[in-house]
Amino acid sequence: MEGIAEWLAKISWPLVSRVLVALGFGYTTYEGADTALSGALNAAKGAFTGLMAEVLQLLAMAGFFEAMAITSGGIVSGLAWMVMKRFALQTTGGAGQAT
Repeated sequence: MEGIAEWLAKISWPLVSRVLVALGFGYTTYEGADTALSGALNAAKGAFTGLMAEVLQLLAMAGFFEAMAITSGGIVSGLAWMVMKRFALQTTGGAGQAT
């Protein structure tokens, strides 16, 4: 019985180690990009503090701040999809699907 367990451990360990490494790199990449994007948005918001109130109101009416939020959300979601594709957690088409 020990022979089978040892054999299964030898077979499965390379796969498990690759999955764990991929998860670690993917999570680190995602968190790093999310942190960098948050820092950039905070720096941009901080740069607006020197503007006059009328200019800020005009930017708000034009939807500039909503555009910043939508753009940053798109970048983060695109990065999340890229990481999910790397892990093959999403499928796009394939054999055996009914048309």
